[in-house]
Amino acid sequence: MGKEFVCCSFLLLLCVSIAPRNVAASHTEDDGVGVLRLPEQKDVHSTSHMGMGMGMEENDLLNPGAKVFATIKDIEVGKTMPIYFPYVDDPTSFQLLPKHKTQHIPLSSEQLPQLLRFFSFPPDSHQALAMEQTLNICEMEAPKGEVQGCFTSLESLVDFAQGIFGPDSQVGIVRSSMISKSTPLLQNYTVVESVEISSGKLIACHNEPYPYAVYACHFQWGSVNKVFKVSLRGDNGDQVDAAFLCHMDTSTWSAGHIGFRLLRLKPGESEICHFFPAYDMVVVP
Repeated sequence: MGKEFVCCSFLLLLCVSIAPRNVAASHTEDDGVGVLRLPEQKDVHSTSHMGMGMGMEENDLLNPGAKVFATIKDIEVGKTMPIYFPYVDDPTSFQLLPKHKTQHIPLSSEQLPQLLRFFSFPPDSHQALAMEQTLNICEMEAPKGEVQGCFTSLESLVDFAQGIFGPDSQVGIVRSSMISKSTPLLQNYTVVESVEISSGKLIACHNEPYPYAVYACHFQWGSVNKVFKVSLRGDNGDQVDAAFLCHMDTSTWSAGHIGFRLLRLKPGESEICHFFPAYDMVVVP
């Protein structure tokens, strides 16, 4: 069908396996397991990228979750830096479902009351608030020069990617290796190896809280990006193969962007890069 995913290693070009899972607790007999637990909160890393120009409050510089930004010179072999890597409790929670599992469920804020009844979530629950926030993100108007969308299936994500890369393109996924529960969320990591694996057109996708996997993806036309595989060794000895995405032209970004403030840089002065957690991904041709 011309839509195969390129496979390499877990980190590099990853084949997304689609395990059959349910999308509602009331349908466990037909579809498998129960509704996925929604996270208590989204960390700084995941919420800061849909609009790369947005700033953050000054106090957020002290948030450990902000320790994901760096530059290319920071990933030279032997360099050490503090990095925030949340562990993934259940990797299957972040697998895209087959299209036939979700195509009949509207991804629409107008349908939120019906969706809450479908998933058996009280309107004033944390799950309801998380769903509302995710739907609002999915319905945001794309910034000028950017295309974005939310995807719940492998098929729809491939269609979106091929619309950007070309109809005959094969599509690969780059993501970080899973982090164990024993790994501290924030610790010093030393760079063991750094390899550029792709450049040019890249689509960044961020997992949003929902009863099943929803990825908010965005692509900037005319942007120059690079993605690296960075092998890291933590102070506790854990090894992480990290996806590291670099935005090479930051001249049009807001001076208040947290990356500039953390790294003490100005727009256009340097590339801004960030490590991806295992539940987010970069889509590449």
